Amino acid sequence: MLYGARIALLLLSALSANMVPACGRSFKPGGPSDRDAARAISTADDAASSLAALHYIPLIRAFASSAATTDVRYVANSGMLVTASGRRFLIDAPIREGLAPYATSPATERASLEGAREPYADVDAILITHWHEDHFSPEAVAAHLSSNPRTILISSPDIVERVRGVAPALAASRLRAVLPAPGQSQRVDVGGTPVRVLRIRHNPSRRLPEQHLGFLIGDSAPVLHVGDADPATDNFVLLRSLPPVDLAFLPFWYVSDAGNQRMVADAIRPGRIVAMHVPPGDVSKLDATLRAEKVTAVVAASPGSALHIEP
Repeated sequence: MLYGARIALLLLSALSANMVPACGRSFKPGGPSDRDAARAISTADDAASSLAALHYIPLIRAFASSAATTDVRYVANSGMLVTASGRRFLIDAPIREGLAPYATSPATERASLEGAREPYADVDAILITHWHEDHFSPEAVAAHLSSNPRTILISSPDIVERVRGVAPALAASRLRAVLPAPGQSQRVDVGGTPVRVLRIRHNPSRRLPEQHLGFLIGDSAPVLHVGDADPATDNFVLLRSLPPVDLAFLPFWYVSDAGNQRMVADAIRPGRIVAMHVPPGDVSKLDATLRAEKVTAVVAASPGSALHIEP
């Protein structure tokens, strides 16, 4: 079992074969590129006939449960509420309309998000990876900041300027623009908790955001969120000089393609993984595939659900 994870995941070629034809071509910017889809299809037969070629990837057994006591709440699409070292972070949330076919928050959940009401009260920082609508809404972020005076925003200059444009009255001290050089990281402390801002490039798309970030939160059990980063080994070289990743939030195509699986095992090496960014219409197909292959894994799929994450 890689990296000492308690639960091992082998995502077989059936996952790529089942998922890509159904949703690969429907992905808007921010999803897998045509190159990834083509690679998934072309490798399916080879992977099926040679399981040894695939990596075992640990995936968290994440049961969506409103009763679960947990430090992670799935907001929508790639949006997460994470508690690390006693600090609360909203990552790639809140959003509003988003982008079809990806998940958005129900109206009641959106009201709580923008009003900074439970379970989204007392958020210390909002972290935004990039400007695509399925990851970011300047109006929604500004609403949360206006509702909770303790919250700060940490993101790229591009994101900060977009929020400032819709909420010019927000104090400049609450809008932290951070943009390391490509392939580098920069540390920002949030109430004593380190947040390492990673300059990692976006997955190739028609609307390529030049200022794309990832975040590594904490030191003792670091949490990684990669946004829509290009799943390429060279994109994650910077992790070699940083604390090892405990929990990684990764787009599902990172673990549904044999080549991407190898990249995760070699370059990210997480102890645990939550798969995100799954279109709601493809959740049942993904779940059925995992059950058929006896894979002990559930992706984050129900917006507004707490995730019970196995240690």
